[in-house]
Amino acid sequence: MSKSNFTGEYRFLPIQKVLYGEGIIDKLSLEVERLGSNRVVIICSNSLLESNYVHKVKGLLGEKLISVVSGTKQHTLSQSVFDIASKINDQNVDLLISLGGGTVIDTTKAVSLILGESLTDKEQLKNYSVKYEYGKEVEIPSIKNTVIPHIAIPTTLSAAEFSNIIGITDEGRKVKELFIDDKLTPVTVFLDPEFTVDTPDWLWLASGIRALDHAIETVYSKGKQLIPTTLAIEAIKILTENLPKCKEDPHDLFARLQCQQAAWMSFFGVTNVMMGLSHGIGHQIGAHGNVAHGITSCIMLPHVMRYSLSETVQEQAMIAQAMGANPAGKSEEELAKQASFLVEDLVTRLDLPTSLREVNISKEQFNAIAADAMADLVVASSPRAVHDEEEIMNLLNMAW
Repeated sequence: MSKSNFTGEYRFLPIQKVLYGEGIIDKLSLEVERLGSNRVVIICSNSLLESNYVHKVKGLLGEKLISVVSGTKQHTLSQSVFDIASKINDQNVDLLISLGGGTVIDTTKAVSLILGESLTDKEQLKNYSVKYEYGKEVEIPSIKNTVIPHIAIPTTLSAAEFSNIIGITDEGRKVKELFIDDKLTPVTVFLDPEFTVDTPDWLWLASGIRALDHAIETVYSKGKQLIPTTLAIEAIKILTENLPKCKEDPHDLFARLQCQQAAWMSFFGVTNVMMGLSHGIGHQIGAHGNVAHGITSCIMLPHVMRYSLSETVQEQAMIAQAMGANPAGKSEEELAKQASFLVEDLVTRLDLPTSLREVNISKEQFNAIAADAMADLVVASSPRAVHDEEEIMNLLNMAW
């Protein structure tokens, strides 16, 4: 890390608490009381609506619970967030609790934005999205009003609960747009591994690769910083060790908690270190093909790592060692070349997809995916500059 990286600024998000451990959810009522909340709504996925987890949270909230709302859609479709917001509008809600994966957490953030700013349609919502053209200045509109506080209870490893970002898909244009504001950050996060056991294995493991993607793109980001890098390297070690343990024994709560904390570490510097090309392409593969973001990371990350290798030799050598590569007798370049193949090997061992054809992405979709990726803010943070859509097309062809 060059001397220039020791001058900078680190900005914290307004997360007040992270509570973690088996059974930590039992402290939920105390946290709601601390926040002074009396009218609470739970937002969850359809699959969790009648689950024991929802019943558990209902019991902890008692009379403070106003309603439980479902109807979230993968990739946070814009119409779905307005539909959910309409269900709880005019109920004087003073706290939202998300229970689910990244889509549920992003939906809850979006609902807080819609209700806080009194938005009524998708055109108004667009006024708050990040405006960006590759190589030009970025415009990030601010939320003007106070939004409803949000407690997140995640059931996957997406780490959406640790960011001030929403990805909302315009289903008409099939484009994922970003919304960024500190007010969107959950105030409290509960990491309880008991609440993750019923998450489908493929989703838990794929979201773990998404966390690995966060960590890797943090390590070799153009704007890397010492503290996020240090945490990201540790996240890589923990995920490499514990994701296979979760596959072998889905009821290994210690391994699941380790992965939850690694996901937290992987995204610790999200407002300070921008994600990169794997995320930017993945956003648009998800929007165009309805592919889960964890799966897009499984497929695209190794190819992006190889694309970026010429500019990230030192960093990818660190990544390889964190994933277990033995440095004895190897040059830094030799270690660095191993990193992307170690990621591929981990994805394969977890029985997750490694190609776009496996998730029904056709080559006819590549032009649109590449064009929309070039308009994604995080692509500009690639350590190797992306000059045009053709370079993204080449990566998509390699991944097909």
